[in-house]
Amino acid sequence: MTVSTLKIDIQDGRWTVDIFSQGQDSGQYELIYPQREAQVELSENNMYGFNYSISAPKGTRYAIYLDEKRLIEGEVNESQVARGNSVI
Repeated sequence: MTVSTLKIDIQDGRWTVDIFSQGQDSGQYELIYPQREAQVELSENNMYGFNYSISAPKGTRYAIYLDEKRLIEGEVNESQVARGNSVI
């Protein structure tokens, strides 16, 4: 297992970030507002994905990182909600 730092860079809003592995999920969010950073343990032999949900004013920029690697970045649109998922 490798310990990595999951973090979100955002100025305003509320968020959740969840990491999962091959259909397995702990049922707990790794990041949930107001927490901006968390230590996560990832096995080098597993593939991981993540889901995020952000509620923030239109135009709010955000980025999610694992250690120094940027996983996703974007800007909240007029719906004031940003959601997505990707592979780590």
